[in-house]
Amino acid sequence: MTESLGAYPAEPAIAPIDGAPSLAFTSAASRQSGLARPAPLQRGDTIGVVAPSYAPYPAWLLRGAQAMEEAGYNVILQSEVERERRFHQREDEQRAESLMKMWSNPDVKAVIAATGGYGAVRVIPYLDPDVFRRNPKAFVGYSDITALHLWLMRRAQLRVFHGPTLDDLFPGGADPTVASLLSALTDPRPETKLGGPSVRAVRRGRAVGRLTGGNLSLVQQTIGTPYEIDTRGAILFLEETRDPMSFVDERLVHLRSAGLLRDVRGIVFGHLSIDRCEEDEFEDFLLDLLPDFHGPILMDFPAGHDVPNLTLPLGTEVELVSDESTGWLTYTEPALALEPRLSLV
Repeated sequence: MTESLGAYPAEPAIAPIDGAPSLAFTSAASRQSGLARPAPLQRGDTIGVVAPSYAPYPAWLLRGAQAMEEAGYNVILQSEVERERRFHQREDEQRAESLMKMWSNPDVKAVIAATGGYGAVRVIPYLDPDVFRRNPKAFVGYSDITALHLWLMRRAQLRVFHGPTLDDLFPGGADPTVASLLSALTDPRPETKLGGPSVRAVRRGRAVGRLTGGNLSLVQQTIGTPYEIDTRGAILFLEETRDPMSFVDERLVHLRSAGLLRDVRGIVFGHLSIDRCEEDEFEDFLLDLLPDFHGPILMDFPAGHDVPNLTLPLGTEVELVSDESTGWLTYTEPALALEPRLSLV
């Protein structure tokens, strides 16, 4: 049964966020053991491309499909992937139906969003969590797709991947964004440190927690919904695009006021398109905003609305390390299943 406006099914047994006890000594992985792991992709598998947000530019879409085909995968596109959006209720229902149809296709082993933009939040009331819960698959995207990521984690108990949309990808074998995506979707627990020379340490330290987050504005929009972001014991990843520092400030203050920064163990800021002349001021603001937060903080992590856009395993436990000048993330558990594929359809 699909979720209707104002009538969501009962929330799974998760302790309420407000007034929750400190979880500093509780393993995030053990608390989230119910999050299903999708199966790894294998060469020759089929990847389904969906468009719950904007319609992508056709040339960019075909370029991305070529990149995945060159890597050894088949690509099938949602039938209305290039249709102009009008954001009427019936269209929202159709986009939800198309997403669930692609997800239910037994030939499709992973799903990637065609592009971001706007509109994903409008399909959520018409999605059936059981469709996703009963047949775990890797789902990749970012930006507007953050709404679906957080919904899938809270309502369908699935691990997901913050990573590129198909229209971000380039063929030729030299694209670090493609390389990171393929590593995340084929290796249950990559050994590579995630980061790079751009990463800057704002506060030193080391923390282990379940990775969550995404686009800051979409994270903020989940507050008060049945799929509100769960930050308890988490490593919080945030990225944003084309917003002044005041907007980032406002959203972080809202997260703090909602109690969603209280039990965070570490914070990673990805690409933030704030005015670079505001950079030092933003760091000072951040430290002032969290005077009682002593966990590690990184900035300029290569994920989000810039190149490269590394793929991150949301819902999976990771370690954040911030040293004298830089930092990185590493997996501390598998994000993908170690067993053969099993469909519950």
